[in-house]
Amino acid sequence: MPVEQAGNGYALWLEPAHLHFHHGDSARIKVLWGYAMKREKLDGPVNCTALVKEPGGREFQVPVAADRDGFSYEMAFAGGPEGIYTVQVEYQAGKNHHWARVLVPFGHHIRGRGEALNRGLEIVPGDYGHFHPGDAVLLTVLFNGQPLAGARLLATYHIYDGDGFPHELVADEIGTLKFVFDARGHWMLQAHAVQETDRHVATLVIPGVR
Repeated sequence: MPVEQAGNGYALWLEPAHLHFHHGDSARIKVLWGYAMKREKLDGPVNCTALVKEPGGREFQVPVAADRDGFSYEMAFAGGPEGIYTVQVEYQAGKNHHWARVLVPFGHHIRGRGEALNRGLEIVPGDYGHFHPGDAVLLTVLFNGQPLAGARLLATYHIYDGDGFPHELVADEIGTLKFVFDARGHWMLQAHAVQETDRHVATLVIPGVR
């Protein structure tokens, strides 16, 4: 069954407590819910799981728990080797599937590339490091490891004072597109797809554009 685009809506997204961590640190990641990065309360992480992939390829699961204020959720894990860690949280509510991802650097001046996990809907960045307004990032949208041609992406940042998403982009026939940052802040890219009667929403947060 072909995967088709779906309309925009609420999404899960991730924000790290710091822009980078050091060997031996515990990386704390906030698990947030809302529309266009406007936080709302997530009523219980039902079927919510977190997956971490180390730079060397090892994968492990991490529990997701309510944070101290009880409004949002969070996860934490200890870093091993220096490099880029891929963190993904998956949340299912009925026929709605949410996939939230952030890349977490351990070490100073770390650069790398995003990696596909080949799990559901995902937005995978190319070369990844420090970004500034005017810089571009190459993105690929995949569904179960296959390029999603013509995928529509929405983009916003956490201090945007307007309503909704200030940017909308469309991927090419191999699911790729280039996005240029035009403001400082934590940026979120969001994609939607539907397969049969199941809806899928994926987010990728690129924090600390400065």
